[in-house]
This record gives sequence, C-alpha cells and structure tokens, in this order.
Amino acid sequence: MFRLVIPCLVLLLSACTTSRVADDVEINPSTTVALLPLVNHAQTPLAGERAEDILTSIWQQNKLPTLLRAPRNSNKELPPLDDQYRLDNAMQWLSTQQADYLLTGSIEEWRYKAGLDGEPVVALTLSLTANGQTTPIWTGTIAKSGWGRDSIAATAQDVIADLISYIEVSE
Repeated sequence: MFRLVIPCLVLLLSACTTSRVADDVEINPSTTVALLPLVNHAQTPLAGERAEDILTSIWQQNKLPTLLRAPRNSNKELPPLDDQYRLDNAMQWLSTQQADYLLTGSIEEWRYKAGLDGEPVVALTLSLTANGQTTPIWTGTIAKSGWGRDSIAATAQDVIADLISYIEVSE
C-alpha cells in the first residue's frame, strides 16, 4: 500500500499551481480598462508581449469591459527588450485615453524547466488600479508548472484565465 502512495503523491504534485489573489473585484460593464505593458522579469525575450496577447484574448472571452491596449511601436530600430521605453510610450498614450482603470503586471517566469521532462513554468502578477490612484483595488499573483507535454502558451493561458476569473462584471 505504501509503495502506491508515494508515486501517487509525486504525480499529483508534479503539476503544481500556487496563487495569491485578493478577493473578487467587480467592475461596471460600461467602464474602460487600459492594459499597460507587462514588465518582463523573466529571461525569455518578449514574454511580456506574449502574455499581453493571451490576456487580451481571455479578457474578451470572459466578456469583461472594454480593454484598451497600449500600441506597440513597430520601428525596427527600437530595442525590443526595453520595458522602460515601452512603459514610457504607454504612459504618453494613456494621457490621450479615457480609461477608468489600469491593468498592470509583470512576468516573473516564462520558461521550460531543465531536465528530461522540461515542464513549462509561468509566473505572473496582475494589478487593477483606478485611473489616477496609486493603490490597486485588486491584485493577484500566480505560478504554475505544467506537464512535460504542455507548452508555455497553454500553461500561460491557464494561469492568466485563473487570474482573470477574479475580475467580474457587476450587474
């Protein structure tokens, strides 16, 4: 019997999710949310942009209020990994928008683990702040290690969907 317990525990814990999320937050369906560039603390280039694309898709699938995305500069001469440049441009863009809330965040991990299985690992934080305020009304952090057969994109979809599920539209 004991020989079966250990392998089952190992199997159960091999795809773990850790999350810290504030309570659900409700926002009015007529509000507008501006998505600022996600800061990439991971070593994977363009992880922030990839996460923004996934987040936008899941946001729309959940029928949440209008999400405005800061435009990306397509100039080939600009350094693609410069988060400060992206944030500065987004803040200039934000001054021309009528956003009620700001959705900000950071990517902590976006990689495959080393080893035979090479499981994908994604960790990120999101915060929702009323425009003009400094204290978020909601924040959530989540990290997940997927299975060896999973992709980073699939793991990221799960992670982002979990976080976004805490943001609800008030009725």
